[in-house]
Amino acid sequence: MTSPFCVRRATGLIASVLIFLASCGGGGDGPAIQAQVQTIRFGTASVLRLSGSATVTATSTSGLVVSYSSLTTAICSINAATGQVSALAAGTCILAADQDGNDVYAPAAKVTQSLVVFIDPAQTIQFGTVPTLSLYGTANVLATTSSGLPVTYISTTPLVCSVAINTGVVTSVAPGDCTIAANQAGDANYLTAAQVTQTIAVSAVGTSSGIPGVPTGVAATLGTTPNTVAVSFVGPANSGGTPVTGYMVVSYPGGITATGTASPVVVNCPATCTGYAFSVLAINGVGQSALSSSADVRTGYKVTAAFFEPDTQPNDTIFTGSFTINSTTASVANLRGSLTESMTGPPMVTVPLSHQLSSVSDGHGGLLVTAFALDTTNTFAEGGFAAGSEGLYFGWPSAKHPGAPGGVGNAYMTIYVNPSDPTAPLTPAQINQLAYADCAAGGMMGDTCMTGYRGHGTMGGYPVSQTITGP
Repeated sequence: MTSPFCVRRATGLIASVLIFLASCGGGGDGPAIQAQVQTIRFGTASVLRLSGSATVTATSTSGLVVSYSSLTTAICSINAATGQVSALAAGTCILAADQDGNDVYAPAAKVTQSLVVFIDPAQTIQFGTVPTLSLYGTANVLATTSSGLPVTYISTTPLVCSVAINTGVVTSVAPGDCTIAANQAGDANYLTAAQVTQTIAVSAVGTSSGIPGVPTGVAATLGTTPNTVAVSFVGPANSGGTPVTGYMVVSYPGGITATGTASPVVVNCPATCTGYAFSVLAINGVGQSALSSSADVRTGYKVTAAFFEPDTQPNDTIFTGSFTINSTTASVANLRGSLTESMTGPPMVTVPLSHQLSSVSDGHGGLLVTAFALDTTNTFAEGGFAAGSEGLYFGWPSAKHPGAPGGVGNAYMTIYVNPSDPTAPLTPAQINQLAYADCAAGGMMGDTCMTGYRGHGTMGGYPVSQTITGP
């Protein structure tokens, strides 16, 4: 008996229909066409260091392009097309290579390769460029570790300067040499790093006018309470010769101000903070500085969306990602994440989506934002990502999948974002606007891509939820 799954996999097949029907238990009265066997072999295992990367290579006897996946996603990730592996944690990284076959070759048996993530327990610290610092001024030091772990800062000359332990913001209180030490205590994988120091000469000379310099590094994010913005900055390197006593945040367009003695300054908006940008000025006993350049309000969020897949239960299609909302311009940027392939696993293979190429209004204050696997919107045979598509991959039928020229192997995810209230629950009508397509190797059913959107999914999949959290 032919299964419903096989019937769906046959959608869009032309040249290979007899091969496919034979594998699904059907076919005509003539003899079955025998697909040629192909195998996959990995090359020499690469050396993989924690927080580093390496490239693995697998080839098929057919010469067809293979696709890669990680079976230990907590330990390592891999680019499905290039084989570039990134080590995420200590342990054994298990990678898989697949080849789906074509009109001549049958799908190859999955093969795996294991890489031990090598840990070098030694770590070092290095300071960046020495900043300029005058009496009563502020500057920022930056130290990084070879391990990628964060450093902490202390001042070894507290009579000359102080430093914020986590941010490296230095404030001078007297002329002389200000020495800042950076430390990293290590963790389960790394030893304690040797302490390193950086010395900054604090000048006693201020500006001729006596007013402070302009604050730098201004950034703004939505606050943790409604209708607030947290504005962070680095105080002026030149205080003007007298201590900076405070800071003022000014909005653009005007109408909103707030004051504070240190970064960040929290601004309360009268109704909404949407549409405003913010600048900062410094104040001392002589007067106030010029305004800094304005900063848009940019806030990071995380998003999870789910599609119910009736034919691959218990596996569903899940998108997990992140993005940034610019509240000043009511726009979304940097949507990226990963899409599970419900026909694979366990564990399910994921497709990385790292190219935000579309953001359009839904006409009701919301945005439909789409991230793609490839740096092109070409996904289906019709071009673009047209709703109602039959699901045939872009380039069909002349281009072969996956990995052939012409954009074959693309995938995308469309989420719904309300810039004015990002974390508000979605209405059923808004959920119905979510959509995905998967034309990568693990999402192909013959010539047909796996898709999901209200009423049109090629395997019956449809959106059921989306959750946004942050900041």
